Amino acid sequence: MPKETFFNLAEAKRKLIEDVAVDEFVTYGYDKASINRIVKSCNIAKGSFYQYFEDKKDLLKHLLTKMAQDKAKYVSPHLLKVKDADFFTILREMYILGLKFSADNPRVAQMANQVLKSKHHPVYQEIVNANMEAVYTYLSNLLKHSIAKGELRPDIDLRFVSYIISAINLATVEYYFDIVKGKEVNMGSFDEDIIDIANMFVDFIKKGIAKPTGGNDNDQG
Repeated sequence: MPKETFFNLAEAKRKLIEDVAVDEFVTYGYDKASINRIVKSCNIAKGSFYQYFEDKKDLLKHLLTKMAQDKAKYVSPHLLKVKDADFFTILREMYILGLKFSADNPRVAQMANQVLKSKHHPVYQEIVNANMEAVYTYLSNLLKHSIAKGELRPDIDLRFVSYIISAINLATVEYYFDIVKGKEVNMGSFDEDIIDIANMFVDFIKKGIAKPTGGNDNDQG
């Protein structure tokens, strides 16, 4: 994570470095991103960079951590409005809010998306897997609460279900941008057709793909 000297910088200077770094990672990817180009665009000495960060990976970690914190601040007030809703309503809201955050912060979202698609890269293993622990913990707590309310089966494995929901969420986002939108994708816009994908995502988690054996199974929850 950044050294104290970075946080001692004026806010405008910190933001400049962060914005330039995001653009560098989006344009060139992690492996080809250049500290030399970043410091040149920020008009700072290369030595100064190493007073702020250990290396390029440390910089990327900071940017992704900051994105996660900003996303949490963005999502939390909206989730409070549905805190008493059932598990599947909350899950749907989380999904849609996450995509709205991406639309409002397209460059940062694009940078994160590049990392998420690099599953075999060492950086993915180190950074993403560590950040996902917070997601698993949140989902596990939400599942526990929903089990206590009698909404979900009490015998589910919390770790397994949290992992699977997270994995399907990422796969659904990828499906939307790569398959549904394709070349038309614009991470700076929020298209209403994402609501249909959100409903499909939640419906799949709730009902699976087995044919109903009886009763009225048209409830969307």
